[in-house]
Amino acid sequence: MLIAVAAVALTAFGVTTWLLTIASHASAGTDLTTARLDAVRTGLAAGGGAGAAVGLMLAFRRQHHQEIATLLTDQDATQRRITELYTKAVEQLGSDKAPVRLGGLYALERLAQDNLSQRQTIVNVICAYLRMPFQATPEGTATTAGEEDAAAARTETEIASALPDNIRQQEIQVRLTAQRILSGHLRQEGARQPPAEIALSRLWRDISLDLTGATLIDFNLVGCFIGDARFDTAIFSGDAAFDAATFGGDARFGGATFSGGASFDAATFGGNARFDRASFSGDARFAKATFSRIARFDEATFGGDAGFGEATFSDAARFAETIFSGDARFTEATFSRTTRFDGATFNGTSRFTGATFHSGARFAGVTFNGSARFSEATFRRGPASLNFQNALVKSPGLPHAWPDGWQLHENGVSGATVTPISSTTPVLE
Repeated sequence: MLIAVAAVALTAFGVTTWLLTIASHASAGTDLTTARLDAVRTGLAAGGGAGAAVGLMLAFRRQHHQEIATLLTDQDATQRRITELYTKAVEQLGSDKAPVRLGGLYALERLAQDNLSQRQTIVNVICAYLRMPFQATPEGTATTAGEEDAAAARTETEIASALPDNIRQQEIQVRLTAQRILSGHLRQEGARQPPAEIALSRLWRDISLDLTGATLIDFNLVGCFIGDARFDTAIFSGDAAFDAATFGGDARFGGATFSGGASFDAATFGGNARFDRASFSGDARFAKATFSRIARFDEATFGGDAGFGEATFSDAARFAETIFSGDARFTEATFSRTTRFDGATFNGTSRFTGATFHSGARFAGVTFNGSARFSEATFRRGPASLNFQNALVKSPGLPHAWPDGWQLHENGVSGATVTPISSTTPVLE
């Protein structure tokens, strides 16, 4: 403030002094006096103008500071309001009344829709709710595959399984709502909209899911986009649908249990896909799925048919020790890197018709209990890139079609083995 006053005074003094200097050159008498008076008036006017300018500047600064203070106050109020709404919604999720829990979920959904910075946090809360122990079916009708898995599921959900059936049904509705909130905002329906409309759409981008160990009921993420996805040891009660879903990061389903059908047709796995030790009780479909990184199905169990027709494996594919109880279809699949089926068991028909292997293919120690069909399969590196060491064919009487350069031979014990045509072992007729 003092600097501004000094600047005004200096301006008035400087202008007056300069004008008086000019006026001193005027002729003596009335002209000299008039010139001096004009110089003083002009100098004072200049000082007044400078003062007005300084006053305007100071007023602007005061207004600017007031606006900043108001904005900060509004932001603080907004943050407090968000915190209050968030806290209240989370408290509602802990209620013993299903309608209150539903209200909490819808409140969290509205909060996430209106506040981009809060979305991942709110999704984490919803996922945490779904991870809470719960048994979707009454005790004694567990949907897990195998008695050991069923016993483990009952142990983990002792409290939930003791619920009266009406309470369980209410909780199922709450969980279905939580699942629908996730799928409804992750589905890529707005992907083709103009950018301005996408910003206002229901699509939540760059969201990761952590549903490790969760009990999920008729889970549906068809057409959804997910960042990192963790479903390790999750229990999928009913059918699970991931058709045309896009996993931007790693997709982890290690040890997951699928009690019904599992569909991943045309799904895209941008990161590593891990289904090791997963259990599929019904049919599992991965037709036209794209695996951009490593795909691991080691020690997985397929209780129904397993369909990988026209799937693309851009990196290594691993099916070591995997059990295929039904038919295994890899028709016209593409394997770009080394593929391992070491120790796998094919109880039904295994179809590799028209498949393309760009690198090595290992079937060492594989057991074929059903028909094996490799007709029209292409091995870019030739017969030497295949490994059927210790592979056992227990159904030599069934129709088989082995890769070029390989044939079925008696092993003198049970069934037959697959050996190169150059082998001197007698060919099984």
